[in-house]
Amino acid sequence: MNLWQYLLVLLAGLALVFVACLVPERFFRLVGRAMANVAMGMALLLLINACAGWTALQLPVNGLTMAVSALLGAPGMATLAVIAAI
Repeated sequence: MNLWQYLLVLLAGLALVFVACLVPERFFRLVGRAMANVAMGMALLLLINACAGWTALQLPVNGLTMAVSALLGAPGMATLAVIAAI
């Protein structure tokens, strides 16, 4: 990574700390909700892959599928499953 990328990551981290200090209740509620979505999406992704022998449907565990599962939850995973089945 270049120097400007390190600085960008540092500034983003400082901005998150600043926001967390200003409104800690809302910030940690949002972070907690996002972590719960990530956990549920990962569980659903692993469940889909565990049933791959019966359904012949397998989704890769990578950054894109994790982002979709974290941001969109179950509807996003269902959409990925339909796209993979086609």
